[in-house]
This record gives sequence, C-alpha cells and structure tokens, in this order.
Amino acid sequence: TSTHDLQSSFANDNLIISILTALFVLLILLFTFQSAGLPVLLVLTIQGSIWINFTVPSLQEQGIYFLAYLLVSAIQMGATIDYAIVISSRYLVLKKEMPLKKAVGETINQAFPTIFTSGTILTCAGFLIGYISSNATIAAIGIALGRGTLISIMLVILVLPQILLLGDWIIEKTALTISLAR
Repeated sequence: TSTHDLQSSFANDNLIISILTALFVLLILLFTFQSAGLPVLLVLTIQGSIWINFTVPSLQEQGIYFLAYLLVSAIQMGATIDYAIVISSRYLVLKKEMPLKKAVGETINQAFPTIFTSGTILTCAGFLIGYISSNATIAAIGIALGRGTLISIMLVILVLPQILLLGDWIIEKTALTISLAR
C-alpha cells in the first residue's frame, strides 16, 4: 500500500517540489546578485546536474528510491548552488578588473581549490556510504550523492564559466540598478 501511494504521488510531488525549489532559489539569487538573468543561468546549471545525476540509473535500467531522490536532490541542490555562487561572485568581481575571458580563467583558478576540497569530501563520503552500507536505501543515497556531487563539480568548473561568459550580456541587460535622485 505504501509503495503504491509513493508511486502515485511521486510525479506530482516531484513536480511541485522542483518548481517551488527553483522559484525560491531564483528569488534568493535575484536579491543576492541584483540580476534577473544570472539566477536563471545558475538554476539551469544546478537543475542540469540533478537531471544528469538521476538519468544515470535510468540509463543503467536501475530503479531509484523515492527517498534517495528527494534527499540527494536537496543536498545536491545546496552543494551545487554553493559552488555556483563561489564561481559567480568571483566572476562578477573580476570582470570589472579585466577582460571577460581572462576573468573567467582567473575565476576558475581562484575558486577551484574551494570547490575541489568541499566537493571531494562530499563525493568520497557519498561513495563510501554507498559501498559500505548493507542497507539498500542508504547505499542508493550514498551512490547518488557521490555521483551527483561529482557531476556538480564538473558542471560548475567546466560548464558554468562558459555559461557566464556567453551569457554575460544577459547578466548585464537584466541587472537591477536603482538610481537615487537627490
């Protein structure tokens, strides 16, 4: 009965949770970066990493535990947004001081140690849990967390800088500026 309930509610619950999460992240990033375009670019990267992570079991014709999906999606969303904020914040500062391509390169150089350190710890912890646990649900959570963190690191380091570079005009055109007349 509980399995049937989870199956029947998964699609609807997942859609609602995904939409609300994306909206809240967009709203928070809108106020953080004072740009309407940058949050959209970041959410695309974040959601992309989650979609890729949970495409892997499907391609391998493996099932996904609902609990694993919910927990790992939330953790991966939090970790990826953190990595994306590190990259984006550095980029926004550096692009004022140097050409865009050079700013992207310097951004990666400066942000890599932080992202690599925390990402490697989370990746290793996830895979260790996945391979050590004798409980199938906990093991699935660990494997998905390790894989998801690794995917997030790769997208944030390899893809997000290119998105920022190509989408810089979107960031600039959608910047929120307040002019205070005296």
